Amino acid sequence: MRVYTGLDVWSDFGGRFPWKSRLIEVDHGVRMAVVDEGPRHAPLTFLLLHGNPTWSYLYREFIRRLSPRYRVIAPDHVGFGRSDKPRDPRWYTLERHIDDLGRVLRELQPSRVVPVIQDWGGPIGMGWATRHADRIAGIVVLNTWAFVRQPRMKLPWLFRFLVLGRGGWKRSTRSNIFVETFLAKGGPRHLDAAELEPYRAPFPTPDDRVGVARFPQLIPETKNPFHESYAAMAFIEDHLSRLREKPALICWALKDRAFRKAHLDRWQHAFTRVDGPHRLEGAGHFLQEDAPGAILEHMERWAAGL
Repeated sequence: MRVYTGLDVWSDFGGRFPWKSRLIEVDHGVRMAVVDEGPRHAPLTFLLLHGNPTWSYLYREFIRRLSPRYRVIAPDHVGFGRSDKPRDPRWYTLERHIDDLGRVLRELQPSRVVPVIQDWGGPIGMGWATRHADRIAGIVVLNTWAFVRQPRMKLPWLFRFLVLGRGGWKRSTRSNIFVETFLAKGGPRHLDAAELEPYRAPFPTPDDRVGVARFPQLIPETKNPFHESYAAMAFIEDHLSRLREKPALICWALKDRAFRKAHLDRWQHAFTRVDGPHRLEGAGHFLQEDAPGAILEHMERWAAGL
């Protein structure tokens, strides 16, 4: 069983993450942490949305580069980062994650929002954006998905075995496989102990990793319309058309084992005005770690024209 001591998720990690997080109540005492930087009357608000098992720290270079000119909002989903971590697995649903994001944004009242979506940031961010299309100025698509029927969603057998098969819950909670294997060693560049500290810090004990373990359970496959998240994901997929006319920027890592060509093709056809796709040859699933500079160059150029 992995237990971490001596790590503080509220630290600045040696100056690597100097921003403070605000806690906003989203559901009966459960609080969601959010970094909110940059001028409040900026021309755009970048909404940086992470996935599993990361948090707003993943976007540290984005906050640093974008906040002098733009408003930047970087939430930690409940169960992650500096947010509260309910222990009951039933607490975590796709709809609740979307609703929590909505409550945070109602509090912060951003204007001309540009969601930046990666991994679970896709379903959660598009779940909110499709319901608030009038507030969307554009969309930045990194490696993610927000659909269940086209392309067909089928989990890779090894992933299914490791986190959903026998012993999967223990591997996710007790062994912290998402941080220690998928994040640390699953990409083209392995992270060393110092680089992993900010990603270990939110999850000192197995009880803190329930949200991490629940996310894979929330992925609906095409073949199972009775899955707990199927209806929510199908609703998002059916209403992506509300965002079809929004300008979109696509940056796509080519060494991602989770999201492949079929997902990229779907995103290319989801919008009428697409900048890209800009293919990142040496980047993996956590492309914000692997290629932040390349992504930000595209974002800054594209944003200047919005």
